[in-house]
Amino acid sequence: MQYLLTTDQMKQVDNYTSEYFLLASPVLMERAALAVCEEIEKRFSDKSRVCIVCGNGNNGGDGYALGRILLERGYQVDLFRAKNSSHCSEGNQLQTSILSRLQIPVRTDFPQNEYDIIVDAILGTGFHKKEKPDIYDEWIQYLNHMNGYKIAIDISSGLDSNHGAVFYEAFLADLTVTFAFLKRGHLLHEGKQYSGTVVCKNIGISPKGFGEHYPDAYTLEKSDVAKLLPKRALDGHKGTFQKAGIIAGNKQIGGCAVLAAKACMRMGVGYTKVITDEENKKAVLYHVPEALIYSFLSDYTNVLSDCSCIAIGPGIGTGQDSYHLLETLLQSATCKLVIDADAINLIAGSDTLKGLLKEYTKHHDVILTPHKKELERFCGYILPTDYACLHQVEYDIAKDYGIYLVCKDSATRVYTPDGKLYINSSGNHGMGTAGSGDVLTGMLAGLAAQNIPTKTSATLGVFIHGLCGDYIKDKNNAYSLNASDLIEALKYVLRGDYENE
Repeated sequence: MQYLLTTDQMKQVDNYTSEYFLLASPVLMERAALAVCEEIEKRFSDKSRVCIVCGNGNNGGDGYALGRILLERGYQVDLFRAKNSSHCSEGNQLQTSILSRLQIPVRTDFPQNEYDIIVDAILGTGFHKKEKPDIYDEWIQYLNHMNGYKIAIDISSGLDSNHGAVFYEAFLADLTVTFAFLKRGHLLHEGKQYSGTVVCKNIGISPKGFGEHYPDAYTLEKSDVAKLLPKRALDGHKGTFQKAGIIAGNKQIGGCAVLAAKACMRMGVGYTKVITDEENKKAVLYHVPEALIYSFLSDYTNVLSDCSCIAIGPGIGTGQDSYHLLETLLQSATCKLVIDADAINLIAGSDTLKGLLKEYTKHHDVILTPHKKELERFCGYILPTDYACLHQVEYDIAKDYGIYLVCKDSATRVYTPDGKLYINSSGNHGMGTAGSGDVLTGMLAGLAAQNIPTKTSATLGVFIHGLCGDYIKDKNNAYSLNASDLIEALKYVLRGDYENE
């Protein structure tokens, strides 16, 4: 697990490290520069030509220090200042003074030469939303059009480190070398596109610098999968590993019941019971013979009474029968629920169902999994385009309803009722395909049924879902990825094959 920090949190831990642990800012700056140098040396020979463009803050100071170190190691380096100003940080002034004494020039014109490496040290995490473009945007645009491998120090200039927003121009990095902790903006929204590969380097800033106030946002790593998966009893049997229910698929959309049920079974649950339209039973039996299959006409409340998690929604439609089915479930079930797709749309259109949901979450955990349009229907208004406002809306919904809110996106976000935020780092564009959400619903139900904390089920399920997509992309390609491929990849991902990628 890695913490994800905001600008203010990073500034706090940085200051605490300098003031309490006595690691002075110039020492941290030198370590940061050495960390970037190490990544460059891994990828490029000392014959490489390097362009480094610096701003007036500590990010620029990192860039100046990097240029000096690379020159010492034989690289051909040109250093540039993006904006002449007397208002420079102390660290920046120190580094330019060192360069001056070493007679290393810093240019102020735009680069005209060809370079192998272009390094952005202009703005860093200090960038804030602005009302109009400025000279920095001219520099960023110019650098983006240059040929060469592009490296951002800490975070791409022009990228908001809190929410991953781009307001005018942002440096389009192939590699971002960040320090101590990832920032939220590396993973969110445009941040994924502009950050490239993100490498987080230890420069001596310890988590002890958080004091008593640890960050409330985090992301999972591949090493977390084995740690967080439910432990299997060596003498266990199908009853030991619990029962999950899947309510999915009307007569027009039966495939979602197959996908959700199959994914659920693959997650290690002992039994999966499927409630679907009568016309889908043969198809589900054919594709998932391990499942127990019932129709909507059965006594489904009794059938599902021994399930420890029930998923409802994929392809059930939004008619009166589906409304009654969901209403009955919210009134009678006594287990965890995963609510997706049409079930979300039904709740969105009914104050009665919203009231039942709030009442249900007082006693049982619920995972709600909307994509953007479903969340807008649930809220009853168009979601804000400002990412800070969007985050607040999503945070408030999770808190007000007492739910685990899984906001499906290119960087899926999971909000917990107690205010924690998980941002997913796995997955790729190939997963934007029909049925992918149904597979996630089944995975979440399969995990949640196995008596592990709901927060773990939600975050781990989302992460594994993305890992399956990455496995398929790396083994085959992203363009031809189908939802069924994600289920097939599960057996490899759960045994840790991704570690060899």
